Amino acid sequence: MTNSNKTNTPRFSKVDDALWNDIVQRMKDRERMRMNPDKNVEGVITQLRTREQQGMEKYGVNTERTDLTTIEWLQHLQEELMDATVYIERLKNDLSILKPTIYDTEDFDTQAIKDAMDIQYHGKAKDYKQPEND
Repeated sequence: MTNSNKTNTPRFSKVDDALWNDIVQRMKDRERMRMNPDKNVEGVITQLRTREQQGMEKYGVNTERTDLTTIEWLQHLQEELMDATVYIERLKNDLSILKPTIYDTEDFDTQAIKDAMDIQYHGKAKDYKQPEND
């Protein structure tokens, strides 16, 4: 059998310049992230790995376990979030009892503490998004 029946079509076709530039930019971004990872993200990843290992040592299972129903998983999540809410309340109370007089007035922004304590909850929180520079 010979290859004489095949047509002479190019093996590669031209890629749209915008698409190609997008692909190249994504590759550069990935390389930049690999070379210069976000320290905060890396810290969270390290903590997650540590918790994973501790969980395996303590319970012998991970979140891939299949013995819990969806409702049971939701119950675990709810309990964790309730704990987190208690921690938040504790920290808010700690902030509310700080005495500005123990700090130099230059180093202590009493208005920032007052503003932090005036935050409205249940969907009425202030918008903390940084304004975009035009």
